Amino acid sequence: MQVICLIILLWVVVVIASGQSDFEALLGLKKGIVNDPLVSWNSKSLDSNGCPQNWLGITCSDGHVTSITLNNVGLVGEFSFSAITGLTMLTNLSISNNQLAGTISMIGSIQSLQYLDLSGNMFNGSIPTGLFNLKNLVHLNLSSNQFEGNAVSGFGKLEQLKYLDLGANSFSGDIMQILSQIGSVVHVDLSSNGFSGSLDLGLGTSSFVSTIQYLNISHNALVGEPFAHDGMPYFDSLEVFDASHNQLVGSVPSFNFVVSLRVLHLRSNQLTGSLPEALFHDSSMVLFELDLSLNQLQGPVGSITSTNLKKLNLSSNKLSGSLPAKLSSNSLTGNLPNQTSQFLKLTSLKISNNSLVGSLPPVLSTYPELRVIDLSLNQLNGVLLPSLFTLTNLANLNLSGNNFSGSIPLQEVGNITSVEDLSLVSLDLSNNSLNGHLLPGISKFHNLVYLDLSYNNLDGSIPDDLPDKLNGFNVSFNNFSGLVPENLRRFPVSAFHPGNALLIFPYSPSSPKGVPNLTPIEHRSHMTNAVRIALIAGLVGGTAVISLMCILICYRTHWQEYTRSSSIESGAKKGVSGPNKNVDPSLTSRRFDQDTLPSSQLGSVHDAGESSSVVKKPKDFGHPESVKEEAGISSPMSLMSSSNPSPSINQQPPDNPGMLRVFSPDKLAGDLHLFDGSFLFTAEELSRAPAEVIGKSCHGTLCKVTLDSDRLLAVKWLREGIVKGRKEFAREVKKLGNIKHPNLVSIQGYYWGPKEHEKLILSNYFNAQSLALYLHEVEPRKLSPLSLGERLRVAVDVAQCVNYLHNEKAIPHGNLKSTNILLETPNLNVLLTDYSLHRILTPAGTAEQVLNAGALGYRPPEFASSTKPCPSLKSDVYAFGVIMLELLTGKSSGEIVSGIPGVVDLTDWVRLLAGENRSRECFDRFILDRHRVEHPPRVLDHMLQVALRCILPADERPDMKTVFEDLSRIVL
Repeated sequence: MQVICLIILLWVVVVIASGQSDFEALLGLKKGIVNDPLVSWNSKSLDSNGCPQNWLGITCSDGHVTSITLNNVGLVGEFSFSAITGLTMLTNLSISNNQLAGTISMIGSIQSLQYLDLSGNMFNGSIPTGLFNLKNLVHLNLSSNQFEGNAVSGFGKLEQLKYLDLGANSFSGDIMQILSQIGSVVHVDLSSNGFSGSLDLGLGTSSFVSTIQYLNISHNALVGEPFAHDGMPYFDSLEVFDASHNQLVGSVPSFNFVVSLRVLHLRSNQLTGSLPEALFHDSSMVLFELDLSLNQLQGPVGSITSTNLKKLNLSSNKLSGSLPAKLSSNSLTGNLPNQTSQFLKLTSLKISNNSLVGSLPPVLSTYPELRVIDLSLNQLNGVLLPSLFTLTNLANLNLSGNNFSGSIPLQEVGNITSVEDLSLVSLDLSNNSLNGHLLPGISKFHNLVYLDLSYNNLDGSIPDDLPDKLNGFNVSFNNFSGLVPENLRRFPVSAFHPGNALLIFPYSPSSPKGVPNLTPIEHRSHMTNAVRIALIAGLVGGTAVISLMCILICYRTHWQEYTRSSSIESGAKKGVSGPNKNVDPSLTSRRFDQDTLPSSQLGSVHDAGESSSVVKKPKDFGHPESVKEEAGISSPMSLMSSSNPSPSINQQPPDNPGMLRVFSPDKLAGDLHLFDGSFLFTAEELSRAPAEVIGKSCHGTLCKVTLDSDRLLAVKWLREGIVKGRKEFAREVKKLGNIKHPNLVSIQGYYWGPKEHEKLILSNYFNAQSLALYLHEVEPRKLSPLSLGERLRVAVDVAQCVNYLHNEKAIPHGNLKSTNILLETPNLNVLLTDYSLHRILTPAGTAEQVLNAGALGYRPPEFASSTKPCPSLKSDVYAFGVIMLELLTGKSSGEIVSGIPGVVDLTDWVRLLAGENRSRECFDRFILDRHRVEHPPRVLDHMLQVALRCILPADERPDMKTVFEDLSRIVL
């Protein structure tokens, strides 16, 4: 009996001791929390076993802590895994979406864990090998942290694992080494990392392919042809597959036997060939979401019999034929089919920016679930369907940029008694040939927020009961007359004019912008004598001030030319040539600093430099071969060993731009980081690679580098003192390297050396010329001037790319200018360079970039009043507006364009002419001569209106999405 009592007593002591141990472990964990919402964690709330009772997020069983669940509770501080290694019964640790930091090196000691979720925090470091000792782990989520390093080995030990999420970190390694290890995993997310390699599987040997249901490997650096050995038939349960935003090539896999696939995303790769028919047949698949946009797919699209498809995006390919689906920016031709009953489940129908002809099929208005119809920018004609305007679920209707005629059929809308049945929010019928009156039925759309009827032939008065919710409104270029309704006077004059000559704006004190009293246009041609006298006096006074400024500017210009000529002549006498180990470093430094390097107007320039705002004649540029013969070649690392690249703003290049030729070091002491699996070379190879200096900017010097494999790179050698510290630099440049777009020259890697000036950014080299050279090259020309159609396409492509940066990546380009826009031959494909480099710069480096933008004419006016101006989405829009003006005028942004040198810049000059209805005088003479018509093409006026809106004050400036949409509506 005594023995039994002793055993019971010992058991009680052990239980209490273990509970006390868990209690102390939790208090130790709490010590690292700075912002502490764990007020319930105190010693007063323990149960009889000594286990925490009613503690937030804590679950106990048999005197032991079994679960810690603290998701989204605002924890801030250091999470100490070592403090909870004694929790021997802990099976669940879930602390997602807080602000916890630290490493997870001790996580392997908690071997009882089955569920581990650390997502949405700031944990860093690499995955410790101890993690793979958690044999019972079923769920592992490390996403959205700051983990890095190679993460490809060890997962095979986690035999119970069903859920794996490593997304949104900086992991690297061959992706197949992970996929080939995991066994019965159901959910895998490896997106937004730096994984490389191909999807050439041999997956049949892994049980992974038979169990996986969700696989997301998007936003990495994957290359090669997906499933080249037809690994797809082995996927028995795959429902979601996302490999978008990589560099995959070849054809789209057939997915013939993947009958469970519901979502397939292969957006933004380099896939070619035709579309697999199996993806569109209801007999084989349950696919309801398919995105193959931003690839190079071509050929016709076969029959679509699937009744399950809800979202189909094949935009930005090279497809032909006809298709009732989202197919923007293709070469689609033909008529809209009338028999499309298979789309009864469609919620969005987009066929914009193609070459569709014919009238609207009546069946279009019978789709019960449609919320979006976008048939803009085609060649559709005929009259509008009255039944379209009575669709109860339709929220967005865009038929702009077509050839529709007749009136806007709103008669049936006027007969609707229950306006709650109408859901229309956005209506765009601009750029058609519609006529007649705007019927009162338009007022029945009480939810209408956006209305654009511009560029038609509508007449009569504007209804005075349009919805008060309108925040976007445009009826310019019509024939409306009468008074502007009071509730519309809050919109700017540009919403009504040009056009509508008989429209009257009575003064309204309640108008936010104080709209002036505008009588009909034909009665506004007379000015009072007092006004004329005031204008004459102002002009005389202004002329006197301008003349004085011109004298000062001319004097300063001549002095700078004199000093620069002296500097160049002095440097030429010291000419550095040939690889010579005995080169005097001081002479090398002087030569590099004094001799202005080739500017962005050089042929085959990846990065547009800022060496000059005035383009030299073609003979000044020379051919690369002759330049090599004159000045020799150097390696990028040898340049680093000589001196630091210095900026040269607004300097003219010499007649014979030279290249440095100095000795290259045998060994590098820094680190080379490559983001692209197709980039396979070492720092030593980069060191000995021949390099040509081809450009210079405020960021540093650009070199064209030839590797041993004859692959060409563009290497930007960053100036000393302008970049952030190593850790922050690495994090930001990796993020920039993950940004992929067909019109973007992506960063492929970087080199970080031990010395301050040894910082390189690597990217692909393109045989392309800058937009500045195409626009501003003087006679005799070597490049053909851009046609009006080519200029419009350049503007649209640039706007599309910048819109992608703004709305999908939420970052500004920050350095938009015509020298940073390359046109790749032979099709003049647009490529943007130098994107978002301000994110890796110090405040001083950013300030210098902004200053340089101002010197070249791209800086927005609001920066002048800011103490620390920084690139923004709005400043991008302004710079894009200046580029648009360059496209329209053929003049450089920094060029003196008025009759009085140095006084009026490009934007002021164009505003002045547009305000005086003399827009024709600002358009490029080449365009006007080529079209040889009495009036400039209507497209020029449309483009000018977009450009002028872009250079409005910041609070009136449109966003880039609006700019892109406006440009996309313009039809030649």
